Amino acid sequence: MKPIRFGPMKGQLFFLAAVSLLGLLTIIEKQPAYVALFLFGMILLKKLKKLPAAHLMLMTGCYFLFIASGYFDSVQFETQFTGREKSFLIFFDDEIHVDGDLLFAYALAMPSNERLSVRYKIKSLTEQQSIQELLIPGMYCQASGTLNRPSSARNPNAFDYKQYLQRNKISWILDVDKLSLETCSQQEGTITALKAFRHREIARIKHSMPEETSALAAALIFGERNLFDPETERSYQKIGIVHLLAISGLHVGLLTGMFFFILIRIGVTKEKTEILLMIFLPIYAIMTGLAPPVVRAAAMLMMLIGSRRLAMRMTPLDAVSAAFMIMALFQPLIVFDTGFQLSFAVSFSLIISAPVILKSLPSFLKQTAGASFIAQLSSLPVILAAFYEVSAISIFANLLFVPLFSFVLLPILLISYIILSILGGLPAFFLNLLENLIHLVNFVAIQLSELPVSTIIIGKLEPILLILLIILIPFFFFIWEGFMMKKSKPPLWIFAIPVIPLIIQVVLPYLNPFGQIVFLDVGQGDSIFIKMPYNQGNYLIDTGGVMPFEKENWQERGSSFDPGEKIVVPFLKSEGIRTLDKMILTHGDADHIGGANAVLKEIGVKQLIIPRISDQSDLEQSIINLAREKDTDVYLAGMGTGWKTAQGDFLILNPSVSMGDRNEQSIVLQAVIGGKKWLFTGDLGIEGEKTMARNITDFDIDVLKVGHHGSKYSSSDLFLERINPDIAVISVGEKNRYGHPGEEVIKRLELRGIQIFRTDKDGAIIYKFTGNSGTFSTQIP
Repeated sequence: MKPIRFGPMKGQLFFLAAVSLLGLLTIIEKQPAYVALFLFGMILLKKLKKLPAAHLMLMTGCYFLFIASGYFDSVQFETQFTGREKSFLIFFDDEIHVDGDLLFAYALAMPSNERLSVRYKIKSLTEQQSIQELLIPGMYCQASGTLNRPSSARNPNAFDYKQYLQRNKISWILDVDKLSLETCSQQEGTITALKAFRHREIARIKHSMPEETSALAAALIFGERNLFDPETERSYQKIGIVHLLAISGLHVGLLTGMFFFILIRIGVTKEKTEILLMIFLPIYAIMTGLAPPVVRAAAMLMMLIGSRRLAMRMTPLDAVSAAFMIMALFQPLIVFDTGFQLSFAVSFSLIISAPVILKSLPSFLKQTAGASFIAQLSSLPVILAAFYEVSAISIFANLLFVPLFSFVLLPILLISYIILSILGGLPAFFLNLLENLIHLVNFVAIQLSELPVSTIIIGKLEPILLILLIILIPFFFFIWEGFMMKKSKPPLWIFAIPVIPLIIQVVLPYLNPFGQIVFLDVGQGDSIFIKMPYNQGNYLIDTGGVMPFEKENWQERGSSFDPGEKIVVPFLKSEGIRTLDKMILTHGDADHIGGANAVLKEIGVKQLIIPRISDQSDLEQSIINLAREKDTDVYLAGMGTGWKTAQGDFLILNPSVSMGDRNEQSIVLQAVIGGKKWLFTGDLGIEGEKTMARNITDFDIDVLKVGHHGSKYSSSDLFLERINPDIAVISVGEKNRYGHPGEEVIKRLELRGIQIFRTDKDGAIIYKFTGNSGTFSTQIP
């Protein structure tokens, strides 16, 4: 019997990486389709690539190895807590974030070593200062509090925090009541010492440099983006350069190159320099937070340097493939991490396609643009799956900002940090110049992001279209490479290949016979989205918001929670909504209209409808001003006005007068949609209900949006008797401070046999319809 000889597989670790991914997805997703895909791929490789049987056996072994890895990773994790525990010994082994009066961290509960998501509301300015001074990674502290299960996504297409935590082996959120700083003690250890060093240096940068300079320095040197202004960061995201604010492979490569150049120039031998680099890279990866792109880049460089020293000459494709397999083997669920996906999608594309394509481009500018185009296109499926939109000016923005960040800002900030570390400070005039330069860069990014064409909202791709996009992108690169190898200019039509799924996605709403009404869960507030069939109308009633409460300066958080920005806008984008035909703001309370400015900034609005009242709040006036800046028509609604579509009638029943209590002036909208008659009541109270009952005769309703979140001052017996609804929907916050909905209201509804949906218990409530029939469903089963 002849021995099996595997032979060289130079450049072919890519196939092992592919089957390792299939193995993980097979066991994690439990989909037979991945088994079929693996078998189909093996047959294809056998026929087209003529791979020897030994190589196919190796790939099969790799496939089953990663199935086993995924299986053991899933069965080994089991929580040790029951949820009734109150006292904990917490080991802060990672970064600790303090934002105003909130402390947040991922930490280990000892002695079980189970990871928890830890939250603590800081009690005083003195305690905040003590925490910032004393609490660093590597500390053990006694704490008491309550364990709570994380909530799954409460709205369609929303970020699922529960799933995110589960993929990071976290089952509980620990809401700390008391954190005993006097009991804290420091653990000695290399990794925790490096993380503590990172924590202290970020704090030093924050306190020693101006605001915008410190934010960028912390991001580029230590990978810490929490100091960044959210609006500025959003601008970078909209123009496709937010990757520059994270430590990426490009940053690692530049720093490694600078490190190599300096050591060689001061007389260190090449061999010793390479050894020092292999020591430096893992240390730097830990100091920058072990983000997947940094780990990937560091692992690749270490393998390339190590293989050269061992005379193996590993190719970059082998190195990135090996890095993928190593990271996925030891942490299987990392394949779902967005940063991991983006880093490897771009790396594989640049390594495989760029050498052929860029070689044929005549100038450095065209080569840079080509590399940017390849990177942006290869990252498109990941970006669309995460954000539902794509930057239309990313190639131009990258041409402008990548050289600026790589060859100007990064070196200046790195040198500034070194001087700061040695001398303990920097000249005021230098910091002033640097702050002005960075402010200018941020200003340009903000201005570009405000261009009407800066982003294109695509929406959540249908699964088949996402698969098609993933297939067409490498197919496009393959065709493009073919033209480049023949030294012929590719025809323009081939550049339409990868956008075919996007065009189909944009056209689909005009062909879709289904409409929907979605009562979004925005906490203690209202927001209702109505989408008519065949894209005949998109309407938003209220935008959610947070009632303002006075806080001291030290309690203010860097980015306050805005349901409009965090919930409503992402939902609209996931639905592919680029323009709302009408946005109806029922009345001026912040919990109904606080998110309107965020919607106006991100989504086009043709018409803003607000109550026809005499006294408008400052918040209402700011919304009106922004709407006029955006060329949105502002309409003051009164009783008896409305509009019609092919499959729906809308009539405004209130306000009938311009004076009185703000809640009683709420716009009340009656709609006939999907075979049902709906009444959307805003915060209408009992007095407003009486007025409507007197003025309106034909008032039989199928679905009632209960007024004022189910307050006892709404939904009176008289009103319910008059409208006679079959279904009631209550938009209300979970564990809200007002005690909504009132027990009296629930009893009144139940006594009449009315089916009740509540956003605090059900999450979003969805009515999907076609023609005159439809069905209700809830986000939380």
